[in-house]
Amino acid sequence: MVRSYVWRWKTSSNVFSSSNYNTTRRLLRHKNEAASSSPVSLFRLSESSGPYHVRFFSSSTKSSKERLRVAVVGGGAAGLSTALHLAPLVTQGLISGPIEIYDSQERPSHRDIGVGIWSTALDAFQKDTLDSHRLAVDDMLRKGTFVHEAGYRTPQGDWLAESNLEGEGLPDLLFLREMDMLDALRKAVHLEVNRGNVVLHSGSHYKVDSIMEDATTEPWSAPLMLLRDGPDQPPVPTERDYHLIVAADGMNSVLRTAYGGFNIQSRILTGMYAMDDAVKSRGSARTNARDEWAISNQADATGIQDRNYSVFRGNAPVTRNEVQGLDRSFQTWGEGRNMRFATVPMCYPGKDGVKEERHVWFITIDDDTITSETDPSKRKELLLEAFADWHDPIGQLVTATPPQEILMERALAHRHSQQPVVDFYGLINKVYKKSIPAIGQGPAIQYVGDAFLTVDPILAQGFTVGMEGAATLANALESCLTVDAQHHFDNKLAFDPYLLRTELMLRHDSRLHRLICLLRITELVQALGQPISGTLAGMISRDIIRPIMKLSPNFIKTPIFNAVLQYSLGLPPTKRG
Repeated sequence: MVRSYVWRWKTSSNVFSSSNYNTTRRLLRHKNEAASSSPVSLFRLSESSGPYHVRFFSSSTKSSKERLRVAVVGGGAAGLSTALHLAPLVTQGLISGPIEIYDSQERPSHRDIGVGIWSTALDAFQKDTLDSHRLAVDDMLRKGTFVHEAGYRTPQGDWLAESNLEGEGLPDLLFLREMDMLDALRKAVHLEVNRGNVVLHSGSHYKVDSIMEDATTEPWSAPLMLLRDGPDQPPVPTERDYHLIVAADGMNSVLRTAYGGFNIQSRILTGMYAMDDAVKSRGSARTNARDEWAISNQADATGIQDRNYSVFRGNAPVTRNEVQGLDRSFQTWGEGRNMRFATVPMCYPGKDGVKEERHVWFITIDDDTITSETDPSKRKELLLEAFADWHDPIGQLVTATPPQEILMERALAHRHSQQPVVDFYGLINKVYKKSIPAIGQGPAIQYVGDAFLTVDPILAQGFTVGMEGAATLANALESCLTVDAQHHFDNKLAFDPYLLRTELMLRHDSRLHRLICLLRITELVQALGQPISGTLAGMISRDIIRPIMKLSPNFIKTPIFNAVLQYSLGLPPTKRG
């Protein structure tokens, strides 16, 4: 069985002293109390962002001192969302504009496959009155479809559990084409570009290679290094240097690979797998060899794990009037070979504005014969053969989908999440043996989206987690940037770099609750929906749990189903009565 893990190490070393940490926490608490009691202060609390993230809005601007400069690496959903959520801080004078996005893609994604976005990712956009945020949400809503009735089934067609997502207190699930989701975010970003709050650098000559590791003249910032002339030529620095670098460049993030996983021994390690037994030891011998531990296990801490199945996705061009059994969304749980099927309806504006109906479907299976087949038509025939005895309308949906439009991807996930890098200079000194300045810790690195943690795709929450993370980062920055910079040694800065690092770590720890909830439900669904034949877990799922689910009345099953759904999103269960 796949398991999620949380390990804690308590060490005497940290990136800043415990006294500094406690001081900055008191500053944040004092600022929040003062703001909440002031008649001119306005704040908004996001229900999905956790207890740390009260967002303060202020019309005041910072002094002429050096304000926070931010770069975002990656122009996908997480990177664009990050820029959108940080843009208001430029307007408020808390961040030095523009926020610069570095996207190495030559052309935007034009994949028309359907993707799901939970309302927890859209809440922060909807609660703001900014026109760029409203543009992003309104465009997604116009081109997407909300999922209402949903449930789980057996391969024979029996319903195991059902729910109606229109229920009070339940989150909403919006399904739309991936290209439409990204296009909505780009439109909103371009609105901020026209205001001068954001700059979007796109193309292969803006591919980020690393962060300048020899920028020892600046204690709290450094430029990015770009492969402007191709991978065979030396990288060149960006014109600006940055105090905060947001890594949103996906599962294969270059900044995660280069700088992640070295400083996790004193924090919370969360992911799908445990570390090696040698790492779990907590004795003094491990404390004395802390640096060697961090370096030797960095590859494991940042590594990618094969989830032992492949995902096939398609948009079936059929309607509910043409095919029976499409009145609600469903997942069908098989047994053996990680077999599972799911389908969701999706409507979007077609030519001349006429709504087109499609039914997005997903198949998971672990079968080398199917995945090794290079001919799309033959691969489709093998899929139909593998699911031939499963209930309708599974066969009809796969049959109706053109073979060249069926996408195939291997299911991959990161072993562990990545915490922020808050002592960049200390890292390159210890790991890469480079000289560092006497004062300062260099730029902070914050991982967002798949660069933070690529989750198992079984629950399809990857885009949602990335967009949520962008919103909570903005909350964290605004919380610390509105505090006067009076408690550090660099009088040039308009912000306190130690306070910034404290808030980033607080944000990271609060986000782990959301992550742990998702990983636990991923484990549960993996065990129930994709049990392994011939194992005890598979037998329990097939012979005990599924019969009980099938026989139990809906008034018992539905509240449990809803609670599990809410828990996977890090939400408290709905209170009734």
